[in-house]
Amino acid sequence: MGFPLDRDDIISALSELIARARDAGVTGVTIEIIGGAALRLGYFDRRTTVDIDARISDEAALAPHVRAIARERGWPDDWLNTKAALFIPAWGEEVEWNTVLDNETCRVAIAPPGALLAMKVKAMERRGNRDAGDVAKLITLLGLRSADEVDDLYGAYFPGDAMSPVAFARVERIFDIGPPEPEPRPEPPFRG
Repeated sequence: MGFPLDRDDIISALSELIARARDAGVTGVTIEIIGGAALRLGYFDRRTTVDIDARISDEAALAPHVRAIARERGWPDDWLNTKAALFIPAWGEEVEWNTVLDNETCRVAIAPPGALLAMKVKAMERRGNRDAGDVAKLITLLGLRSADEVDDLYGAYFPGDAMSPVAFARVERIFDIGPPEPEPRPEPPFRG
């Protein structure tokens, strides 16, 4: 294993984290995953990611285990990163999380494709075309047919906001090129 993280690294690290938390008596923690890790776990194949962006209900309970895993694997301490949680839509359409693991210790969930698309489009405003591949695959997954439909979805998650002209132009470019063919969904990340 190494950095950046592939799907197996993500699953392995989360499994180890949950096992360590269980052994330490931790219960009832929720990890809600967004960004590239959510896409990779639940929706399609994509390039690697440098961290797992997530909102964590009890970050303090997991922090020592996150740091220990980082040391043992030679990863940065923020491999499980909560900084992007502020981009999770909070005022519009409710984000209905897809649970991928639920036990006494921890519930792990990934954001749905629509919320991920809205967040990725928002990111296009400041990160250039870095997210264009993910946006294109999400457009295909959701069956959207125009930049206007993407803008409508964006507005549902971020009411009162429209896509920036820069983001709209980048999404239009995806439709000009043609969104990719649908991909098979990956196997569920956790068993049992």
